[in-house]
Amino acid sequence: MNAQYQAAVDEEQGETDAGIVGRYRMAEAVLDANLAPLVLNESVHPHWIGEQDFWYRRQRSDGGEFVLVAQSASRPAFDHAVVAAAMSTALNRHVDQWSLVVEDIRPDGSLILLTDNHRWQFVGGAIADLGVLEVPEPHVLVAPDKSRGLVARDHNLYLRTSKSDDERKLTDDGEADFAWGKYPDAGLLAVVRQRSGLRFPPFGWSWSPDGAFVVGGRIDERHIEPYPFLESVPQDGGFRPKVYTIRQPLTGEPNPVFSACAIEVATGRQVAFDLPAELTSELSSIEPIAWSDDNRRLFFAAVLHGVREARLMDVDVTTGAVHTLIAERIDGFINLGCELYAQPNIRILAGGREAIWYSQRTGFGHLYRYDLATGELIDPLTSGDWVVRDILDVDETNGRIFFTASGREEGDPYLRRVYRVDLDGTNLTLLTPEDADHTLNGAPAAMIALLFGIPAPPSMISPDRKLLIDTYSTVSSPGVSVLRSTGDGAIVRTLETADASALFATGWRPPEPFVAKAADGTTDLYGMIYRPAPGSREPAPVIDAIYGGPQIAVTPRNFPAARRALGGYGRGAFAALGFAVVTVDGRGTPLRSKAFHDAGHRAFADTCLDDHVAVLRQLCESDPTLDGERIGIYGHSFGGYTSARAILRHPDVYKVAISMAGIHNLHAIYRSIASITAAPDYGEGLSGKPDHRAVPYNYRELDNALLAANLRGKLMLVYGDMDENAFPAMTLQFCDALNRANRSYDLLYLPNRMHAFTNEPYLVRRVWDYFIEHLMGEKPPQNYDMGNHK
Repeated sequence: MNAQYQAAVDEEQGETDAGIVGRYRMAEAVLDANLAPLVLNESVHPHWIGEQDFWYRRQRSDGGEFVLVAQSASRPAFDHAVVAAAMSTALNRHVDQWSLVVEDIRPDGSLILLTDNHRWQFVGGAIADLGVLEVPEPHVLVAPDKSRGLVARDHNLYLRTSKSDDERKLTDDGEADFAWGKYPDAGLLAVVRQRSGLRFPPFGWSWSPDGAFVVGGRIDERHIEPYPFLESVPQDGGFRPKVYTIRQPLTGEPNPVFSACAIEVATGRQVAFDLPAELTSELSSIEPIAWSDDNRRLFFAAVLHGVREARLMDVDVTTGAVHTLIAERIDGFINLGCELYAQPNIRILAGGREAIWYSQRTGFGHLYRYDLATGELIDPLTSGDWVVRDILDVDETNGRIFFTASGREEGDPYLRRVYRVDLDGTNLTLLTPEDADHTLNGAPAAMIALLFGIPAPPSMISPDRKLLIDTYSTVSSPGVSVLRSTGDGAIVRTLETADASALFATGWRPPEPFVAKAADGTTDLYGMIYRPAPGSREPAPVIDAIYGGPQIAVTPRNFPAARRALGGYGRGAFAALGFAVVTVDGRGTPLRSKAFHDAGHRAFADTCLDDHVAVLRQLCESDPTLDGERIGIYGHSFGGYTSARAILRHPDVYKVAISMAGIHNLHAIYRSIASITAAPDYGEGLSGKPDHRAVPYNYRELDNALLAANLRGKLMLVYGDMDENAFPAMTLQFCDALNRANRSYDLLYLPNRMHAFTNEPYLVRRVWDYFIEHLMGEKPPQNYDMGNHK
């Protein structure tokens, strides 16, 4: 037990005021951010050498050591002491052997290290300085051969030679709000860019594999009415508020207009793409899935909400001709992968002659193989009442595909396992039988990777496709990383077993799984409950940690997720304060059947909320340690909408709600809301606003403002004034409705904050205080100072 936790326990046993401070300190010790570094070797990130060998960094409490796995046997990759001594001599200062930074370990055993902003080579006992580390410029889109780069500046595109400052202008007709390579204002970073000068690579542009073409487009935003953001506390220290305007269409307003082309690099010739009209109003970029063998056909996917279709398309970059190869009509949510933020489960085979296509046509997400010359289905690759999650690799040589899936085996339908199937749909083989979540992930969607800086995960399958690196865990058992055969899944060797001793020493306790019925009385829901420390003599108040959006599922299924927030922040900390915290994914969320997901397509969050209420009632009725008369709820972003809506729709259940960055009125949110709910309907076939006050018929009942008079409990609203994801005006317009309904509420304004503010110490303390006072019925400590203790 660590000193901070022990001191908190001692304090808890003292006076009343000291006791609540002790609980705050216990809670602080198990905040998500404080727990992040406390588990060692939770996964293995391989760097492959040749066909089967690889190296990785093993964490130590005092640094890290590098391990080489060769011929399936593990050993130190090099003599750390010898390399550190050589580096110490070269730098004329001590270099610790467990603090080395390795860029590469080459097949000949030589090392490339990074120290003091230089690259160093260690080979044969000697070390050589390779010069200053070249830091890539984040705004340059580098060519495949790294000899050139594409940049966007002054509304146009420029070709830059990497070994000089020479530039060649590729376009000359860009202008404000119709610029080449500009990150779109609807991309949720427009205010950030204006305030900070942040630069990106040309948005939506890419190189052909041979470097002969650059391909992308530009977005016409000139017709979109500017949307203002008011910076009331100017960053420059002044006192006059500043206004930032962005071209962001709201629900029912015209979209930006997208056009695309290829530019032949050698000549500067532009080849305009003949895009169908429905693409120009819905796409903002063309993200290549693959290129044909001759590097002249680019394959891309399009999700078109207006015509309710998903398409696989190609374009000939030499002529601009665009063809639809696969088109599927889809009602409800349109997904090309298991979750909205995942990369599409589409792969191009045989140099562009075949494709793997993802579809939920049977009611579950599965893979299908198509002939692209005819558009005809060759074979369904998977089938059944279970869900394909991520394609991991396609082995065309041996005619098989590796992927993760959930729901095929008995038990929790969210647990991922790895499978292999032949490209004719035969020989489906389970490679990871352990009853746990096997956390091999596919790549995130391109926009998400750019927006959140998420790197592509390393391949966990060896280049020869004979070995697989698998890490599996449960919410209560730390991860085990093993090397497996892809033939039958047999474990070749155990690579790492995560060390969670420092985590458990904080007093953190894993959640407990439960199964309850949805509001329909038949559907099983799989949730988790974080229980307060044992010893309480009365039932614990309950907090519902909700997200509820159709984009992602947030209930943890593995050991990292049990302590790292995704949609439900600080669950373990609330348990340390004495609350029981419940998290569950109701109908309307992904990763189950299409019917389960589509239950929220028109009802938005209401179906999911009804499920949460049903679950809470079942838990409180069956468990005497839970106080069903004291239930609170909190959430952020989509969870901000659902938490506020919960206390308004179910005032008999929820007594306290904290709504952070909520999207309270859908008709005032950005236009891309169509991706997560039904298209707006203004009557008489109109999907566009007839005037600026119009509200879609199908969105009216989803507006939290209409329920303002229902508020009976305690509600705190939190917003940041620079939040492009959940506009501050939506919170203030909801406040206006509460004012007109003569309802009391609390409002916390966070100046200069964007969307991600949930881990800020001041906010955390205010959230704790609110639940302690209004749900626990105790007096919170006076201005508890997070992180500052004497």
